[in-house]
Amino acid sequence: MAPLVDELPSIRRGRWLYAGVTPCDVRIIRHDTLYGSGDTEDPPELAGNRAVECYYIRYHTPAVTPPWHDGGIALSLREAMFMAERKLGPVVHWVD
Repeated sequence: MAPLVDELPSIRRGRWLYAGVTPCDVRIIRHDTLYGSGDTEDPPELAGNRAVECYYIRYHTPAVTPPWHDGGIALSLREAMFMAERKLGPVVHWVD
C-alpha cells in the first residue's frame, strides 16, 4: 500500500519539528481507495478495500529508512490535518 500512495501527489505539504528541533516533511495525499487490513479475522468492513475518498498522512523523520512513515488515514482533509498536528506535535507549518 505505502509505495503506491507515496507515488501520488500531495494536496497539502508542511514541515514539523522532530524532537522540537529538526525540521521534517509531512504531506497529505488524497486517494480514492481506503485500504483494508487484509486480515481474514477482521470484520469485512475493516479487512477489505473500500472505494471512498480518503486522505493518507505521510511524514519523514531524520532516520534514513523508511522514507515515509504512516501517519494515519482520514475521511476528510480537515480531519487529516488535525490528525497530523496531533501526532507530530503542537506545530505543523503547512506550506500549501
